[in-house]
Amino acid sequence: MGDHDDFEDSQYPDNDEFIPYVTGSNLAQRSGAKVTLWGKVVKVTANEGFYVKTVDDQEVLIKLRKPLDEPLEGWYEISGVSQGRGVLCDEYVHLPDEICKNIDTEGHKGLARLLVALDDPWNLGDNGSNMMAGIEPMME
Repeated sequence: MGDHDDFEDSQYPDNDEFIPYVTGSNLAQRSGAKVTLWGKVVKVTANEGFYVKTVDDQEVLIKLRKPLDEPLEGWYEISGVSQGRGVLCDEYVHLPDEICKNIDTEGHKGLARLLVALDDPWNLGDNGSNMMAGIEPMME
């Protein structure tokens, strides 16, 4: 009966919550808020967690809630709570090498800057008819 609904809820508990991407340089602006960032592991410490270099060449400490039980290398997408110059990590996901060898760091920095600049990036207003005013179609 309701078992399927319960499974859906527990599988995607935060699917209606947007967590913004940030870079190292705008991390402090979101102190105390949930954030997501991309970083390449540069150093792993025994008790603190690990350090990553972000797409804008900032070194950020990723603090873990429990000690590491696996080696870390390469690029990761990290979600957690901003603590100024660090992140208290809720989750980290390794980004496969095929994705990372041509990573668009400039594009990712632009995306993060845009999302920080917009308070509510998915709210396009109530007036749907005016939504595309001033937007030119992209030409192939």
